[in-house]
Amino acid sequence: MRRPRIRRNSEASGSNRKLLGWLVLLSLLFGVVEFGKPLDLALRNLRDKARAQSVSGKIVVVGIDDKALSNVGPWQWNRRELASLTDRLFKQGADRVFFDLYFQRMEAKGDRQFIEVLDRHRGRVFVASGLDNSSTPGTSRPILPMPEIDSRAETVSVMRWIHYWNGATTVSYRRQFGDRVVRAMEAAIAGVDGETGEEFPIDYSYRISSVPYVSAADVLTDSVRPGALKGKSVIVGVNSALLEDVFLAPGQGRVAGVFIIAVGAETLMKQRPIVLGWLPPWLFAVGVTAWFVLGRRRKLAMGVGALGIATLLGAPLALEYKSIFVDVAPALFLAIVTMIIVGWQRFGAAQQSQGAINPVSGLKTVNALLREGLSDPNILVAVRLRRYADIVSTLPPDSERDLLGQVVSRLAMGAGQAQLLHGDDGNFFWLMPEAELASVVDRFKALQLIFRNPIRVTDKSFDVDVFFGVDREVHMPLSHRLASALAAAHAVAEEGGCWKIHDPSSTGAREWALSLLGELDQAIDAGDIWVAYQPKMELATGAIVGAEALVRWTHTTRGPIDPAEFVEMAERHGRIDRLTAFVLNEAARAAAAAIAYHPSFAISVNISPQLLATREVVDMVRRALRKHRLPASALVLEITETAAMLEGQTALKLLEELRAMGVELSIDDYGTGMSTLAYLRRIPANELKVDKRFAASLLSSPEDQAVMRSTVELAHTLGMKVVAEGVETAETLQMLRTMGCEIGQGYHIGRPMEWLSFMEILEPSSKRAADG
Repeated sequence: MRRPRIRRNSEASGSNRKLLGWLVLLSLLFGVVEFGKPLDLALRNLRDKARAQSVSGKIVVVGIDDKALSNVGPWQWNRRELASLTDRLFKQGADRVFFDLYFQRMEAKGDRQFIEVLDRHRGRVFVASGLDNSSTPGTSRPILPMPEIDSRAETVSVMRWIHYWNGATTVSYRRQFGDRVVRAMEAAIAGVDGETGEEFPIDYSYRISSVPYVSAADVLTDSVRPGALKGKSVIVGVNSALLEDVFLAPGQGRVAGVFIIAVGAETLMKQRPIVLGWLPPWLFAVGVTAWFVLGRRRKLAMGVGALGIATLLGAPLALEYKSIFVDVAPALFLAIVTMIIVGWQRFGAAQQSQGAINPVSGLKTVNALLREGLSDPNILVAVRLRRYADIVSTLPPDSERDLLGQVVSRLAMGAGQAQLLHGDDGNFFWLMPEAELASVVDRFKALQLIFRNPIRVTDKSFDVDVFFGVDREVHMPLSHRLASALAAAHAVAEEGGCWKIHDPSSTGAREWALSLLGELDQAIDAGDIWVAYQPKMELATGAIVGAEALVRWTHTTRGPIDPAEFVEMAERHGRIDRLTAFVLNEAARAAAAAIAYHPSFAISVNISPQLLATREVVDMVRRALRKHRLPASALVLEITETAAMLEGQTALKLLEELRAMGVELSIDDYGTGMSTLAYLRRIPANELKVDKRFAASLLSSPEDQAVMRSTVELAHTLGMKVVAEGVETAETLQMLRTMGCEIGQGYHIGRPMEWLSFMEILEPSSKRAADG
């Protein structure tokens, strides 16, 4: 028979590549023409607020403000006032003085006085230079200090690009005015240099309100706090709305330009900024979007896409703490637009096809069958592959197609000419006439034999078990029949058979079991599930020294439910943790009360093998002990020997951790498993609980007497005490006592009972033990 072809959607793949290419080109253009600048500015503003910090305090702004203008007179001041200001700044301890003012020629006498001051403080005064754009439209001329001042003070640039929103975000390290190159004032203050035209960003995370400020009026009248200027770099500039040198600081409002210079200098003083621009984040976004668009695992691709966007939003914040600045608008544009377009396409395609074709196997899905009709006159076969999900999880992403190809090839031998349908989690279906059922049964068995030959994928061999379920209720809707056939396949898998026909009469029992599962939590909260306590007697003294906590369910309509029924159901459906936690808490509460009558009282609780697979059981026990203030030694956890062996090293490590806490461990139902002496030595138990069948036949079976006697000796050799279950007669109790068995449990000693009834037994028992 021809093997069904595994389809590759090359057309869709080519379309995705083309879409990715166009989006990459569009985002590249987005970055080149700087369309994303407003977005980057807004994002940086948010990051600045997240990183808000105070300045170093090494720079002080001296402002020619309204107070100074009122005291000295309107601007421009005579140079003699600036000469006096400079002298007084140095007298009060300033290290260097930077004037955010232009010093072109003015009144001669005042100019001479200022030059004399410069001669007294050579190398410590810096004056501003810039460009005048107001003379002739389209032209600009340099604004440089008069030669006499230029030769005595370093000329620095206060030029910066002002954006349309009347603010600056970057500063050039150096500026060229004609044939003259000068440092930026910020660079001169910080002592950091760069190339002509090279820019650095202004870090507006520095709060401008934290910049130390002094009015020029206070300097001229010697009213400055002593030491306020000592060793500081001082920037002198105008700080009055009347003088119009006001700019917008992102996130901080309108401020005088002199404060922008101070923040720029603080930026350089921390660390020379590294400006990566928009290209590295954009390349990262290209990689992320390529994975998202071309990746075959869509859930993983969605996760990668979301993680990529989160990285583009969060990484710049972390980088800016290290003075590394990036622009992410082009990258975000690419990532977000791609996710929206591709996500919408996939959503639309999913809505349109409703999953009619499995993208890996190329087979029709059960959704396609449901769309074709509500019923079908043929019988329905369901195929269940056990461990399919586990096998797929170990394969590389591209290898599932090879695995499915081999699976489909083998199943096609049994389906004959019927159309195979692909379900979820390794389930397949086909329809066939009922007349073929007798012949197809032999094919079921043959397929099971064929699947016993391992499937080889990427140099690995996998055993795949296959089971078949059949639904013959042709009058029922297909949606119902799919579930019925699959339920039959699941049932025969648990039984270890080959195939099974769905039995409608079993529906009631299954519905009842599922109903019980749904009521489990509610029954715990309502008190319908409760704990019974079966006494445990110290055989040497006859005192009740403990009890085993046994879960019970008194259903409101059905009455008492067999514990084996609902406990097994809870284990099978992953609800045993809630049930065990309830029993643990009830048992710990009861034991804490019993210790008042018998200080050595211990309560025993059974632990499901499933709980030995994770450390949740350790946390569960610790919470119960802490909540009820119960000593760990008063709690005995009973585990079956088989469970401890099957769960392997994980279980042993958890048991060792529980013993380290002080909790007692008991090997339950000993004698029904497969333990060896070597394995018993590995289990950190201090109690051996012998299965009740040995005590039941102890009086009549010399063989069981010998087994019991040797078991007691073995336990004592390993440092364990022995508990015998199934003590039904006084004679059995006496024989166990002579054999050296420490503790007995059974109907002769006491049946499982409610806590109040147990306490009535415990109190006189404690008194008898005390009297004895």
